[in-house]
Amino acid sequence: MYTVDFNNQLGEYLLDEKRKISKAHLQEVCQIEQKEKTCRYIGLSKGGFVCMKKSPIKTKLDEMVKEKNIIAAADNCEGLGAINEKK
Repeated sequence: MYTVDFNNQLGEYLLDEKRKISKAHLQEVCQIEQKEKTCRYIGLSKGGFVCMKKSPIKTKLDEMVKEKNIIAAADNCEGLGAINEKK
C-alpha cells in the first residue's frame, strides 16, 4: 500500500461530492475488478468510490503505472470533479 502526503490536501478531493462515482459508472466506465482494464484513478473514501484523476495524486498514480507498481492501469474517461488551484 502506498501513502502520498500532499499537506492534507487529499481530504478535500476524497470528500468532494462531484467526484463520487456512481455504481453504473464504476462498472461500465471504470471497469472495477477488471485488473489492468480498471481505471487507475479510483479512490475510496468513507462515502464510497471517488475519482482522483483531477487531483494532486494523479501524477503519482501515473508514475506507479509506468513503474508497474499497481495493477489497475487504465485511463478510461475525462475524470470527475475539477483540480482545485491553491494560491
